[in-house]
Amino acid sequence: MKINRILVVLSILVFGIILTSCTGVSATNSWAGVSANDTAVFFTNNTSIVALKADTGTQIWSYPEKPAASRIFFAAPAVAGDQVVVGDYSGLLVGLGVRDGKELWQFTGAKGRYVDSPLVVNNTIIAQNADANIYALNLTGNLQWTFKGTEAFWATPVSDGTTVFAPSLDHNLYAIDLANGTLKWKAVLDSSIVGRPYLAADGTIYLGSLGKTLYAIDSADGSIKWKQTLGGGIWSAPVALGDNLYVGDQSGKINVLKSADGSTVQTIDLASAVLGSGAVMNDQIVFGDEKGEIIVLTQEGQRAWTRTLTGKLYSNLVFASGHLYVLPTKGDKPLYAYDANGNENWDYTPSK
Repeated sequence: MKINRILVVLSILVFGIILTSCTGVSATNSWAGVSANDTAVFFTNNTSIVALKADTGTQIWSYPEKPAASRIFFAAPAVAGDQVVVGDYSGLLVGLGVRDGKELWQFTGAKGRYVDSPLVVNNTIIAQNADANIYALNLTGNLQWTFKGTEAFWATPVSDGTTVFAPSLDHNLYAIDLANGTLKWKAVLDSSIVGRPYLAADGTIYLGSLGKTLYAIDSADGSIKWKQTLGGGIWSAPVALGDNLYVGDQSGKINVLKSADGSTVQTIDLASAVLGSGAVMNDQIVFGDEKGEIIVLTQEGQRAWTRTLTGKLYSNLVFASGHLYVLPTKGDKPLYAYDANGNENWDYTPSK
């Protein structure tokens, strides 16, 4: 897949959001994001950030007070103690009070879009931006350092507490010193990277590219341990359970690979693109596909249960505190919460 194809996909979504916002109808067609703590769930709903009670789905707050078509949110808020941090498509990054949604600070230094969530590690906010820069801020929004790349940074980085590992559209994975923003190493891959990395406990980084390749990379020096070609471009992070990795691809397959060497254990053909990250749900794996189907698999790759929603499932799935959060694009509702057995706990209907 070429970069212009990616931009077309996002442009279509943005255009739909703007049209809906102008008509005053509450839309559900954003490529949204969700995050959660023990008591609340926070998600992007086109031109708003909405906080809900995790047990009932009752709205706690919404930001901003007056939504505008000029501020569109794709990236899920990052929960950082008593605040949530979120960037918008206009390039504004804000910290909001976790209990009331009041704006605590703004960072206006970026010149591009925030496409994915920032990373919060060791009281430092790592905010990657489409202007080819990564901004490190403290928890009051003050800039600590800037790392300058060559092309856009979309996906949320990962960190081991001392190093930030950030993928870029320029085909590189960068290892950046968390303390000062200096480059430690970079790994040159085959294609642009728009999906998040997964950092395993043994220090291996698993990362997919739009060139259909899944990589295992040593976080110490950037050397490639193994790589495996899949059937389609990879838009999201692999999910790990036991000795296996589970990753969806654009060709409509869920690929089960041995994490040790990348060998194929099983390929499950859904015949519909799998673009968002799956999630570990107790001892099972759950994915969503472009047909709007939720697919829950056992570790052996057998289907445990499925549910079909209106709309398309592009966003990352999140399982937290017993709730599976699902965000359809162009669906009837913007957010659903299920339990681990597939029972719907609640859904969110925006107030008019």
